[in-house]
Amino acid sequence: MTSQNNSDVEALRTENSNSSDQPKQTKKPGFAAVLHFFGGGIYAPDASVFDPIEFLLNVQEPSEQDRLTEKWRDNRLSELSFVGIVSALLAGVLTSTGSWPTILPNGKESPWMVRTAWYCGIILSLFSILTAADQTIRLHRLSSHQHGLINIRNLLAKNAQNHTHKRAGRRQPSRVQVYAWQMPVMFLTTAAICMIVGMFLHVWSATARIRPDQEDWWNDNSKVAVTFTIIGIISIMFFFFGQITLYAPDTERE
Repeated sequence: MTSQNNSDVEALRTENSNSSDQPKQTKKPGFAAVLHFFGGGIYAPDASVFDPIEFLLNVQEPSEQDRLTEKWRDNRLSELSFVGIVSALLAGVLTSTGSWPTILPNGKESPWMVRTAWYCGIILSLFSILTAADQTIRLHRLSSHQHGLINIRNLLAKNAQNHTHKRAGRRQPSRVQVYAWQMPVMFLTTAAICMIVGMFLHVWSATARIRPDQEDWWNDNSKVAVTFTIIGIISIMFFFFGQITLYAPDTERE
């Protein structure tokens, strides 16, 4: 058993070293690393999602394969639980926006873009909760079967024959399945973006003048909007700086 496990690890290391010998740049500096955030990690699946599934599908030792499948299942259940809780909190915050003033301090009604952004955030957060609950129930029901771990692997490798790989005979994760399991996080992230956009639109819509002869533009509403924008931009910059730090060292997948 030990020799077979070592051979699997060595094969994976050899494959990674071979891919590192390619002339591709493995580091994504600057703007490319920011774009990588929207295509991987917290928003859409990247190598950190694909590689563990590919490895557990191709381990030769049955006991080790079952152990890795259980590990993937338990980690996935923990992630779904976290996403469900955060989505519920976000949905509560978004629904409370209905009690915010619909008439802005400048006397105008809240623009339709603001309400649209918040309503979109509400429906997205609700679907995040729904998909997280659905996937949690499905994993529990799959695991209760006599051959539950095998069924989970077969599900993850569905239509794997349509995916090519440089090493013949290796089972590949189904891209459709991987994106399906990532949907709760994608819904949650998009809902959070909708709320942030709605808040920016809300504070700046209060700065519009009612009449041309109104008082100077620089009033309390403008001060709130400018201060909010400065804090928001600084927060966004630090957020993306953290994403660049996390994702810049990722290697290219072939």
